[in-house]
Amino acid sequence: MATLAKAGLLTTHPGTVAPELARPANSITMLDIYHALDDGQLLHIDEKTNPLCIVGGNIQDTLNEAYQKVQAAAENVMTEITLQSIIDDILARQKSKAKNS
Repeated sequence: MATLAKAGLLTTHPGTVAPELARPANSITMLDIYHALDDGQLLHIDEKTNPLCIVGGNIQDTLNEAYQKVQAAAENVMTEITLQSIIDDILARQKSKAKNS
């Protein structure tokens, strides 16, 4: 929670266990949460490859380009998903389960 508070997504009050959203849920995106909780890279390159090998000597640069494309695409999608949409989906699924019980 401290990480989310530091990122400006939660507000906390010393001495109480009652965090609150710092902004409306419909204005917090998955990208906001992702940047608050992660190092910012979905995929990572193995730095311990053999530079004398044709693959090992070139794989890092090759994969970096591919991974940058994947990262950009994922971040674009994350901007479209809000915390409110996740909350709404959870509530709808729970309501459906309760109906079917």
